[in-house]
Amino acid sequence: MDARALLEQAPDGQVASSATRLAGSSGWQGTGRSDTALWGLCKGSGKNPYQVCVDLGDRATKCSCPSRKFPCKHALALQLRDVREPFPVAEAPDWVTEWLTRRRAAGPSAPAPDDSPEAVQRRAKAKEKTAQARQNAVRGGVAGLTDWLDDVAGAGLAGLPARDAAWWHSIQARMVDAQAKGLASAVDEVRGIVSAGGPHWAHDAADRLGGLHLLARLSSSEDPLIRRRLGFSVAEDEVRAGPGWSDHWVPLLKLESDDGLVRTVRQWAWGRSHGWVVAVRHAGGGARPVPPLTHGVGIQGVLHPYPGVPPHRVAVGEVLVERRAEPIPAPPSWRAALAGLEEYLKADPWQRLHPLGCASVRVTEDTRHLVDSTGRGIPVRGDLALDQALALTGGALFDAWGLWNGRELRLGATAKPGEAPEVVG
Repeated sequence: MDARALLEQAPDGQVASSATRLAGSSGWQGTGRSDTALWGLCKGSGKNPYQVCVDLGDRATKCSCPSRKFPCKHALALQLRDVREPFPVAEAPDWVTEWLTRRRAAGPSAPAPDDSPEAVQRRAKAKEKTAQARQNAVRGGVAGLTDWLDDVAGAGLAGLPARDAAWWHSIQARMVDAQAKGLASAVDEVRGIVSAGGPHWAHDAADRLGGLHLLARLSSSEDPLIRRRLGFSVAEDEVRAGPGWSDHWVPLLKLESDDGLVRTVRQWAWGRSHGWVVAVRHAGGGARPVPPLTHGVGIQGVLHPYPGVPPHRVAVGEVLVERRAEPIPAPPSWRAALAGLEEYLKADPWQRLHPLGCASVRVTEDTRHLVDSTGRGIPVRGDLALDQALALTGGALFDAWGLWNGRELRLGATAKPGEAPEVVG
């Protein structure tokens, strides 16, 4: 179970936020794991540390803290720490063994699941009721976001840089409480653009606010893309149980982000039969997530697509072979490369980052553009990746791949024309 899935078990946003901070604290001791449980001692406000344990069979938790929320922040934090770096295998303390023993002893005496038509119907109704409650919560969040967008439009973009952190946090927290984490992330993206400033901040902020307005208008749609943008998720185990794509993959591009609660790494891999896909990995407690696939190597394996539009998010299935990457094709010009993005832009107008490649490019003398064989160029970000590309190519022509945000290319991989790519950055 990854960090994102764990945090979705939190009873509310406050517990999720507290658990993330607590996972990175130094107040833990005696942590360990076995095949059946996790455990640890967490310093609290009292004299004795809290005893925290988790049954890995069904993720049931027990904590000696006085919280009435289940799971509590200590139980979630313990699991987040184990996701970040698995605890050492050890012999369980007596208090863990006793709890597990009581749970196992209670198991056989519990009534067997009722599979009668009536019971099945009751469970279905309960599930439907839960889904409806989530839908109503999101609907309330969308209504609040719409009012917020109206206020922003009335006050004007020029006033956004003067807004303090509490103002931004208030609307983000409201979206989290409404179980619309997708909207919370989108608001945070606007905040980041305004905070970063620069000559284009107003244009970029207006673009993102327009996207938020469109998403709010379409929020009642059952389209999988809309639901994903709002924050409805599909369990990774459910995706892995579905059909997979067997192919030769090359993970070439990646990007890390941090929303304050969870760090995320996104990894774009190119498949010879399926084109570009995106694999995602999360980590809480201040940890840096490990990319889902070995970056920059050729992989023969099976990836399972999530519902949605291309480039599909995928869950990693079976990886059969890892070897040196083979050459992959790149469009002959930037015009051809950008034209190839049309289907992606139409399918998901909220997507701002797109994998983009071009064959036989050169860096201009001022190192601000990559120019193709026709003489047309696009802006390139001046960073470590570009420096490495210059060092590797010595100014000669090279094939280039990167992430395009509509204004500049974040270089991620290069190759001598016709040869295997090498990741940079």
